[in-house]
Amino acid sequence: MDRQEWAWRQAAESAAGGGPVPLETVCAAGTAAIGADGFGTTLVSAPGIRQLACASDRVGVLLEEAQLTCGQGPCTDAYTGLVAVLVDDLDAGAGRWPGFASSVAGLGIRAVFAFPLQVTGIRVGAIDFYRRRTGALTADEMRDAQAFAAVAAGVAFRSHPTPTAPAAASGAEPPHGFPPAVHQAAGMLAAQLDVDVAEALVRLRAYAFLHDRPLTELARQVLERRLMLEDGHEPESER
Repeated sequence: MDRQEWAWRQAAESAAGGGPVPLETVCAAGTAAIGADGFGTTLVSAPGIRQLACASDRVGVLLEEAQLTCGQGPCTDAYTGLVAVLVDDLDAGAGRWPGFASSVAGLGIRAVFAFPLQVTGIRVGAIDFYRRRTGALTADEMRDAQAFAAVAAGVAFRSHPTPTAPAAASGAEPPHGFPPAVHQAAGMLAAQLDVDVAEALVRLRAYAFLHDRPLTELARQVLERRLMLEDGHEPESER
């Protein structure tokens, strides 16, 4: 039995009810197999659309949100380069992604191992496994992580409502898109501030970074009219 088949069986055994194996179950099984503490998985579903697919916990969510806000980090590089990005000591590697490193500094993450999710060269997304301790993956853990990433990519691709859409997404310029809510909030801000949508998106990301706020949650507050930004990125009101 090859490792990918073994990974699939491990995930299938973890799935409840014997139905289709959810992406989250595959990622959780991979996390356990390599001795990680959690994961976050981001999918790029179409040009300009990137969003969190699943995460093990709040830390996994914030790990992905930090990369979305900053446009940099292990997951982003794994997606762009279609290669594994292994960071066995996040503090030592902080200079590579200074914005990302400062955003996750308080989360207790010490190591991150990011793998691209791809199907026959088509970028689907990327998964981050994180640990609360430093240290590299062993050779066996590396092979297991790659196997689970391959299974996760297949599950994500097969469940995509329009499987041809990811093929049109480019890996050239991080952060490779944003969730629909962020695009909608940028459009609303553009009208409020009388700026173009690109400028509104920059202001929204800057506010999220400067105030250490998850970008997607911030966008929802804008859409719900609980947060309005004035010129200079300062909030006009927040309820």
